[in-house]
Amino acid sequence: MIPDASAAALQRIAQRADELRHAYRPGFEPADARGPRSTHAVASLDPLSVAAPPECWFAFATAAGVRYGRDGGFSLADGTLRARDGAGVLGLAPGATALGPLRVDAVDAALGRVADARVDADGTLSYLRVALDPRSGARRSERVEVGRIALARFPAGTEATRVDAEHVGAPPGVAPRYGRPGDADFPALRPFARDLGAIDPQSGVRRLQEAYLSFEALQAAERQRRGFDRVAGDLIK
Repeated sequence: MIPDASAAALQRIAQRADELRHAYRPGFEPADARGPRSTHAVASLDPLSVAAPPECWFAFATAAGVRYGRDGGFSLADGTLRARDGAGVLGLAPGATALGPLRVDAVDAALGRVADARVDADGTLSYLRVALDPRSGARRSERVEVGRIALARFPAGTEATRVDAEHVGAPPGVAPRYGRPGDADFPALRPFARDLGAIDPQSGVRRLQEAYLSFEALQAAERQRRGFDRVAGDLIK
């Protein structure tokens, strides 16, 4: 039977290795909120792809309620701005007072008049409405604002609760504060970019090495203890 201390050390090794394995996974959240965090983002050619500023989260509508994440690799599906897992991205439509999934005009979506969708640094989701004049046959286009993506921020000194590899939930009894990118103390988004997860690879390697060293030290102590037990047993005999 493995001693409890050794079992815990092995679990730490597995956790540290998992962190490194997902170091470049967009939006990855480490199990240990105190782990080596990073806000590294890379350029993207996708106009719907954005990176959130540090300490801020996107809000998603899921079957289990609102969840938060940093993966801004969005797409339009069925007229709705969605995350990679299909969850609706929450924001504020023009004139709205409550958050909701951002959706393009239903008629435009049905008629295929949605083109050149993009997300700007202030979180504005817009698209080009393209239509033909039925009389002249002239092609007309105008940019339509769908709404602005919301950002969430948790109070200082609180830690979000990890839900899965890419999402967190609000801490118990704590409500996040919402805002729009570029407004008040919410920084702007970085358009044409993707977040590369919350792991600092170099610190992650050091933490994995420390976990291995800790396990080896426990093993050495256990071997020494067993040696003492054998000597004591021989003396008793």
